[in-house]
Amino acid sequence: MELTKKQVSITKGVAILFMLLLHLFCTKDYQGLFTPLIMIKGVPLVYYLALFGDCCVAIYCFCSGYGLMCTYKNNPDEYNKRNAKRILKLYINFWIIILLFVFLLGYLTGNSATYPGDIKTFLLNVTAISVSYNGAWWFLTTYIVLVVLSKFINKVVQRYNNVLITLIVFVIYCICYVQRIKVVITFSNPFLNWAITQAALLGTSLFPFIIGAIFADKKIYSFIFNKVNNIKFKNILCIVGILFMIVCHGFVQTLFVAVFTGIAFIVLFNLIDKPDSLDRLLYYLSGHSTNMWLTHMFFYMVYFESLVFMPKYPLFIFIWLVILCIIPSYLINIIFNFIIKKYCNH
Repeated sequence: MELTKKQVSITKGVAILFMLLLHLFCTKDYQGLFTPLIMIKGVPLVYYLALFGDCCVAIYCFCSGYGLMCTYKNNPDEYNKRNAKRILKLYINFWIIILLFVFLLGYLTGNSATYPGDIKTFLLNVTAISVSYNGAWWFLTTYIVLVVLSKFINKVVQRYNNVLITLIVFVIYCICYVQRIKVVITFSNPFLNWAITQAALLGTSLFPFIIGAIFADKKIYSFIFNKVNNIKFKNILCIVGILFMIVCHGFVQTLFVAVFTGIAFIVLFNLIDKPDSLDRLLYYLSGHSTNMWLTHMFFYMVYFESLVFMPKYPLFIFIWLVILCIIPSYLINIIFNFIIKKYCNH
């Protein structure tokens, strides 16, 4: 019983919801932003829930590696062509968001000096080489590089010992994590600084991406599913497992563990038998997840901070931000589908 395309899509959507939760509430300096209802030794409970959301990138990378390996195995001859289309579509989606949220909103809110700013800033952002308009866009560059490298990665995963591969990419993860967090190596040359920053981001994302590819190639999820699916109280045990990770992460508050909590969450979350109504809701949200990822920071940080935090209480703020992101997502999707139908389906 492998993960279906729908399950992977839903899990990616949950990763984006985790990202929103992380960015909204992973702060102990909450005064003036929101009113927490439950406190644990002076710290809002929502802080710990948001902290667990730091696994969002690991979840997204795993799902991407998993999905791309499945695509590669189904049709290796068309793989590069499909990936080229995948990247082009992502860029088109990205450019529509730049048009609406950078040019249009920048002009309407009187922020055109920054959004879009000068021509150099614009060109660096529109190519995703450097993404100063929106901090959440850093992963766009990393994701595109992962997609470009994925055929080579898939071949390596299929050809060589997966335990050895896992050990190697874990070492890479550790080295790149230290560079990313501590910034051990710096250069006076801005291009070299950019390159080493991108290398560190890629290295920390490569580990969950390759684990996802290994899961897909070796059908590891099927093995786990067949072992535990008929266990009594499976759903309760999986929920307890997720809650246990949240509690443990509250004690070990380092981003380093996010890759492990993320992979464990994917397995536990998908093993849970969820109500159809919840599945439908999460699948609906997953259809807007890319737009939520690329736009949410414009709402809560750039243009409309007071509007986003207007509901005061964390649950309502979170739901409100999701709604605010989904409303323009429909317009983005309409423009996107028009462009794809008219210019890209030939």
